[in-house]
Amino acid sequence: MSGGRPVGTRIAHVVLRVRELERSLRFYRDLLGMHETARLSKPPMVFLAFGDSHHDLALLEVGPQAPGPDPRGVGMYHFAIQVPTWEELRAAYRRELEALERQARQELEHYATQLQRDAQEQLQARQQQLQQDLQRRVEASRQQVQARVHAYQEQVSREYRLPLLNVRLKLETVQHADRQQYDRLLQEYERMQKERDAKVQAYAEAQQKELQELVRAEEQRAREALEAYRRELEEQQRAQLAQRQKELRSQLQQATRKREEEFQRRVRERQRALEELASAQARAAARRAQEELRKVVEAAQRRYQEEERAHREQLRKELEALRAQQASLEAILLAELRMEVAQVALEQGLDLVLVRTVSQTNATDITPLVLRRLRERR
Repeated sequence: MSGGRPVGTRIAHVVLRVRELERSLRFYRDLLGMHETARLSKPPMVFLAFGDSHHDLALLEVGPQAPGPDPRGVGMYHFAIQVPTWEELRAAYRRELEALERQARQELEHYATQLQRDAQEQLQARQQQLQQDLQRRVEASRQQVQARVHAYQEQVSREYRLPLLNVRLKLETVQHADRQQYDRLLQEYERMQKERDAKVQAYAEAQQKELQELVRAEEQRAREALEAYRRELEEQQRAQLAQRQKELRSQLQQATRKREEEFQRRVRERQRALEELASAQARAAARRAQEELRKVVEAAQRRYQEEERAHREQLRKELEALRAQQASLEAILLAELRMEVAQVALEQGLDLVLVRTVSQTNATDITPLVLRRLRERR
């Protein structure tokens, strides 16, 4: 126990209700450097800590429409987190901006990767479409070539049908009569067949060559179309990437401006709080000084009043003593006066002595005689 409490008693953690959990996390986690130790989904809640404890602070999201605290109601006024210096807070602020910049770069890289992936898919789809179109055109051209070759073959066959038939009839006629004539006609027949086949072969080769040139031209046009489409996609990708980069830069500038305004606002609030604290301390010191002065004045007044009462009491006692002395002196004087008066009255033979003035003409005034005798005695 220490001062009536168990040893180790302390405040374990603080729980705050917040409107936006992620916005609060950017301050406590990203700016102040607290690390996240746990998270709940229902209710949405995050636990944060500075050290090894489970959590020093918990944030509970209550929604953007939640009302603010009643400034006149009971409850927590504020809690404070101490940072070493304003430079440390500024460094934390810079770290948050660097984190925002890294996040913006990562988002831009992800966006560029996504654009590249989309462009690659579009390019592959366009290439597949061009390949299919090329195959259709080539197949159509091949069928046309085959049809022309077949038609030319039919035409040449018709041209050589009669001559070959004529030579063949001659061969059948002279087959057993004239061997030399037969051999000559057979050679002629074979020559005409070879000539016929050579014409068809030459025409077919020419058509095939034309087809190959057509295929190469179509392939070149497809490659050029694909290359133009690729350049178009690259241009679109650069434009979209530049636009996204511009948007992210604008967002980063706005976030930087907001963070700077927030930092300056906190600095101003801290300055105002320090000024108010200094003013409150000055007012408290002034009140304490006034209270001390009042106490000193009251003590001085009490001491003066006590001294005054004591002085008056002393004067009263001295006055009473003087009055007592005066009464004693008066009694002594009166006794002496009575004795002298009696002595004078005996000497003068007076029967009555009056101490007040009377208007009798035959009365004897012995006052001068009494006074003279009193002076002589002293």
